[in-house]
Amino acid sequence: MLRDGGDAGVLVHEEGRGCLVGNNVHSNATYGVAALNGGCPAASRNWLHGRRQGGLLVDDAGGGEYFRNEVEGNAKSGVTLRGACRPTLRANRIHHGADSGVHALLGGGGMLEGNAIYANAQAGVAVESGAAPTLRRNLIYDGLQSGVLYFDGGMGTMEGNEVYNNMDAGVQIVESSDPTLLRNTLREQRREEVKEGHSKPSAVEVACVWVHSSGRGTLTDNDIRDSFHHGVVVGQDAAPLLQANRVHNNRRTGVFVQDGGAPTLLENDIFRNTVGVEAVDDAAPVVRGNTLHRHKLGGVWVHKGGGGTYEGNEMRENGKAAVRVWDHGNPVLKGNSIWGGRTVGLLVYEFGKGHYVDNEIHSHRSWNIEVKRNAFPLIERNKIHSSAYGGVYCHGGGGTHLESEEVRFTLKDNEIYANTGIGVSIGDDGSPLVEGNHIHTGHTAAVYVAGASARGVVANNLLEGNKDGIVIREGGAPRVEGNTIRGQSRRGVFVTARGQGAVLRNAISDSGLCNVEVRGEERRAAEPEAEASELNKKKAAYASLGMLVPLSTDGVVIAGALTDESGATTVTLRLNAISGGGGPCSVLLTDHAKGFVKENSIRGAAGDGLVIAHGADPDVVGNTVADCGGSGVRVRAGGKGRLQNNVVSGHGGAGVAVGAASEPDLRGNRLKASRHGLLVEEGGGGHFSANTIEANGCGVRLLAGATAQLRANHIAGNAGAGVEVSGAGGPCLLVENEIHANGGAGVAVGDGAHPLLEKNGIRDNRSGGVHLAAGARGKLLRNVIERNAGRGLRVEAGAAPVLGENFVQSNEEDGDEAAAAGAAVPRAEEGDDVIGEES
Repeated sequence: MLRDGGDAGVLVHEEGRGCLVGNNVHSNATYGVAALNGGCPAASRNWLHGRRQGGLLVDDAGGGEYFRNEVEGNAKSGVTLRGACRPTLRANRIHHGADSGVHALLGGGGMLEGNAIYANAQAGVAVESGAAPTLRRNLIYDGLQSGVLYFDGGMGTMEGNEVYNNMDAGVQIVESSDPTLLRNTLREQRREEVKEGHSKPSAVEVACVWVHSSGRGTLTDNDIRDSFHHGVVVGQDAAPLLQANRVHNNRRTGVFVQDGGAPTLLENDIFRNTVGVEAVDDAAPVVRGNTLHRHKLGGVWVHKGGGGTYEGNEMRENGKAAVRVWDHGNPVLKGNSIWGGRTVGLLVYEFGKGHYVDNEIHSHRSWNIEVKRNAFPLIERNKIHSSAYGGVYCHGGGGTHLESEEVRFTLKDNEIYANTGIGVSIGDDGSPLVEGNHIHTGHTAAVYVAGASARGVVANNLLEGNKDGIVIREGGAPRVEGNTIRGQSRRGVFVTARGQGAVLRNAISDSGLCNVEVRGEERRAAEPEAEASELNKKKAAYASLGMLVPLSTDGVVIAGALTDESGATTVTLRLNAISGGGGPCSVLLTDHAKGFVKENSIRGAAGDGLVIAHGADPDVVGNTVADCGGSGVRVRAGGKGRLQNNVVSGHGGAGVAVGAASEPDLRGNRLKASRHGLLVEEGGGGHFSANTIEANGCGVRLLAGATAQLRANHIAGNAGAGVEVSGAGGPCLLVENEIHANGGAGVAVGDGAHPLLEKNGIRDNRSGGVHLAAGARGKLLRNVIERNAGRGLRVEAGAAPVLGENFVQSNEEDGDEAAAAGAAVPRAEEGDDVIGEES
């Protein structure tokens, strides 16, 4: 027994050697055993303990071998290593000290192998000030502070150790310390405290590894698991390297980075934590080549101003969003594979940002990407496919405003394909820029815009092989510009249910049903008093804001904002190239839809080019409608609208066909090279003025019951009649038209028809001027009928027109029209002038 000495119990120095076996060394003033100045004892099975002393001091190039000693209950560190020492400690038990179990400092080193270091009041192993011991296959547990603490430039190697159940971090690295941790098991760190108001202790949050305050270090091939807190915490400008570790089954986050921490994570397997990697408070981790999978909530969280670079990782099979970014989080994700999650792949919200490039995001049970609540990420060149809901969902303020500066969620140059639902959905208050994407293969809609204040710009995308290309409804009002929209199985663009917006300069082609459909809704009946009251309320509100009343609707489009203050379905369709399509029509406006169809090229549809139906009332201006299998423009029952300055040519049916109960207004159009230039079907109406109708099979054909009014049109060069009026019914009006050089009669009036022809010029037609068949009626007043081949006015037996003040001359077969009519003498009004051609 060596006890109560004034200095060390045993001092080995000046190259001293010797063996210490089975001694009880306790309560000495400094240390139980001290090896100094090259002293190298061999000590085994000794008991080093006591209230005053430290257990073992190796200093000043000391060494020795220390085997199976019991080092416990010392007032100082159980083992102190300093001053370039190199001892070997194996299979010792170092425990219950009032300070650290092992304290290495001032360049101290040595090998600690197979020791049990536990239940010490301070760190199990503390390494500082350039010390660099090697810790191999030790058990370090039950400490009242950290298991291993590297501080103030501590270094060294930890290999194959098991560190667990310490009350502070299993390994803590701070203050420029830079150790190497290799193949250790770091698990189940736990501290319990009795909180105020509770009778039982509860766990306090303790990580397996905590690197902070400029700590460094290299952690390779470690098993970091089962923490009641995070697996690894990196903070305060720390920058360790974690490579090829397994970080798993921790109660919270696998690797948590905060306060400017900048670790590098390479090729780690991070799984079954609540979250895989989390970055907050200016953290900037570099996360490359890791596998992050099967977490309860997500693979990566970035928030509270956190950032970082996440590249080439596989993030799969996570319980919630694989990547979640919010509260000014601003990461860079590049080249990751993000797939197979139970909900969404990437979720950005509440002022989240970030740059997401060249990732493959696929096969999630919800959306692959969701952006909402004032988030504005840049998402480009990703492959986004095979989700159960859809590709990308932007809503609830995604891409709107921050501190009065407009900032957008930008979705650019991505390939979005084969999602079960929608390719890109823009919902309530969403305002993204969707540009240069390829959205294809089987979506119900490539782009779907719906909801209050759903806006955004959809530009220069390629949309193909979906059911619908772009759907706009329920308050959506995007700007759709410069896209190529081709080969959809139903519609290229579909606007319905109060959808609005501008569709500009797109190439829309080869849709199965129609290239563009605009479908409004039935108007609700309202009492006049209620309508007047509502209008007065609107006027008062606008006046209080200094706004002019009423607002103009002539071509108003404000970058995706509402184009109609009433909220009705309305669209501006302008400068688009719309072609092909195997359905009944290429462009359809119906059910009280409004809008502006301007300067588009509509070509090559299998059916009709443009159809206006059931209360639709668009402005159709300056379009080219050509080469359709059906009619160029068809106005169906209830359709209206204003068609002006359009060129309609080359159709298998009519240039313009007007159905029953329709009232369009056509002005200044050119209708040519179709089967009929203008066809007004039974019961059809409308106003047609200043149009050029030429080179068709028949210029104008008005069927039974048509009530059309034709004024000041130029009807010429058609193969058949200029105007053909047939069947009984309401009167048609032809006034001040120029009808000439047609292959048939200028005007042919059939049995029962009773048009009014007034002040028309009917000239140079090759089968007569006006031909009234048996049973025809009508009025011919003040017309000029001249230079026609055949008779100027031919009235068949049984016809009963009213003639007045017509000027008929220089026709090839003119004579006494009354005599030619035989017994059925037409009623002539005073002043009717019939002049035979001079012989």
